[in-house]
Amino acid sequence: MNTTDRRHTREAAAGALAAEFESWTTARDADADPFVVEVALEWQVSRGGDPARWAAEDIQELLVEWFPRKVTMNRPEWPGVLSTLHRWVDFLSVAPVDRPGDPAALHAVIDQVAPVFFERMADERHCGPAKFWATRMIEHGVDPQDGEGVRRFVAAVQAGEVDYDQDVLAEIMRRGAFDAGIDLVDPGVDEGAGRHLPPVVLPSDQDLAAMARDSALVTRLRVLVTWVGAGRALTATKRLRVADARELAGLLNVDEPYLERARSSGDLPQVSLMVEWAKAVRVLRVVKGRLVPVKSAVGLLDRPLDLWRRAYAAFPGLGPVLCAPTSYYEAPSPLGEALPEVAPGLLLGLYTAGGTPLPVELLVQDVRNLLSELFDLDFGVGGLLVDFRELMWRRDLDNVLSALETLGAAEETAAAEPWELDEIAELSGEENPDPRLVRLTPLGLWGVRETLSAEGFDAPTTEELAERPLDQVCEALRHAAPELAESVMANWVGVREAAQAAAELAECCAAGPSPSARLLAWSGLSRTGEPGVEQARRLRATGGVPGAVATEWLVRHGELAPSAARRHEMILALAENLAARHEHDLLIDELTRHPLDDQIGFAQALADTDHPDRYDMLATISEHHPDRGAAAAARAVLADRSGGAAGAHPR
Repeated sequence: MNTTDRRHTREAAAGALAAEFESWTTARDADADPFVVEVALEWQVSRGGDPARWAAEDIQELLVEWFPRKVTMNRPEWPGVLSTLHRWVDFLSVAPVDRPGDPAALHAVIDQVAPVFFERMADERHCGPAKFWATRMIEHGVDPQDGEGVRRFVAAVQAGEVDYDQDVLAEIMRRGAFDAGIDLVDPGVDEGAGRHLPPVVLPSDQDLAAMARDSALVTRLRVLVTWVGAGRALTATKRLRVADARELAGLLNVDEPYLERARSSGDLPQVSLMVEWAKAVRVLRVVKGRLVPVKSAVGLLDRPLDLWRRAYAAFPGLGPVLCAPTSYYEAPSPLGEALPEVAPGLLLGLYTAGGTPLPVELLVQDVRNLLSELFDLDFGVGGLLVDFRELMWRRDLDNVLSALETLGAAEETAAAEPWELDEIAELSGEENPDPRLVRLTPLGLWGVRETLSAEGFDAPTTEELAERPLDQVCEALRHAAPELAESVMANWVGVREAAQAAAELAECCAAGPSPSARLLAWSGLSRTGEPGVEQARRLRATGGVPGAVATEWLVRHGELAPSAARRHEMILALAENLAARHEHDLLIDELTRHPLDDQIGFAQALADTDHPDRYDMLATISEHHPDRGAAAAARAVLADRSGGAAGAHPR
């Protein structure tokens, strides 16, 4: 039995069980919520589980992970989840199916995790981004299925008209770095993608000005210029006198660990940085041995966003002071010298993540590679000198990231769970990886976007992208997170007549340049109402890949009975979905989330389809699948289809 057949069998069994359960509870006048059982069965089927067999760990994961993260329910409905699951276990224990294990143990785990379930349902930090925004929409009377309503809601959020807890959203986004729906990689920019970047959501001008005003850097610059007053005498080496530097450190609330042993202002790194930064943005200058304000720049202190913009532009030139040697014997920092060359790539990597936190270890890899190219240095492991060099430049990178945080352009969090650290270790190849995550703030996204736009990059906002032709939208969303792509497509459909949008989307569904572009068009078609359904029916009649995906789409939207879908159509639709994952080198990751026999069944069924990417996918499975049996099955299929030449495949 192949992958699609197994899933259809599980889905059919789940549907039959749900119907029997409803009859069983009705006959006994038992209190149960069919929605809860529907969610539980969909979850169990999606992960390859038998809908009739439940282990204690299944119940626990459903209650403490899936419901809090994905399911939107009103608070009074929460206790019904537990009572319904108790009834579900009672039903399975007497139903004519394989016994679900130990019913007493299942009842016990429901009661045991109940406090955690209620706690996590009440704490929005445990929900996903989609649930967070769906909850906000419902609170504001917006139906999440109403494309036009969603578009207006997104516009209101971007305009600062919707109140929400930004700290909670930041925590959700941090966790989102490890969500299966968001690729935990630094997406970079494909060579083939030219200079097109994913869209970003930016705050209003008013909010940007407030963020700049409240940033640590702007606050400290204002304090510094006020403290300088008419001028401050400098030493022969053009540094602040140590007494003045200590006084300034107190006013700025920095460098406390260094105050007692400081013998010169150079021993106070944050004070030194702020003075150099103030000189770089031209609010202070040195005249005849004195540090004095620049009179023509006094008004800049009252325009925080303009001041911030200057400070951001000056940041790459601060490498020598950010990465200053900490001893007489330490050589100049390669990162400090190369920061003007390193900073653009570092910021671009963070920008393409669109506000999703990236592991610092991934940034470390990128910066290490660039420094190796620029200075022909060995940053490998082995030997005291190599290890010392690695330690020093990592310290310097920490200083750079800390300065971005002071600027208000970036913020750091840390992986809190062991599995998160395991993810980072796997990605970076480090046995004991740095647990920190870093992302651009909304103010940082704005600053980086201004620079990128000036350098010729196409860096649209979500609002701008909605006005563009569909092919440009698909290109820009190639590396975007799912939630962002959904938001853009809602906007794109919302600014057009439904029939016009459906016709354009259907054309892309049939002839889009890539599987991911075609699937994005199908998601947009879902927002066009009846015109979209009509287009899907038309595409189904054409057959091929578009017809197969149209069949799956119509079934999923309740416009076609599941029994009307033919086996080969569903296999071909599955191939198209996996081809989109393969496009981003994620085919193996997606496959290995499913039972092994389903993976082997898919490999065997794939070659019988006429999907244009079938042999490339089989080659990837044969070469890279971690299970020898699955890899061998793919090789056998390839050999059979190519006349016995293992490893060869037709084009």
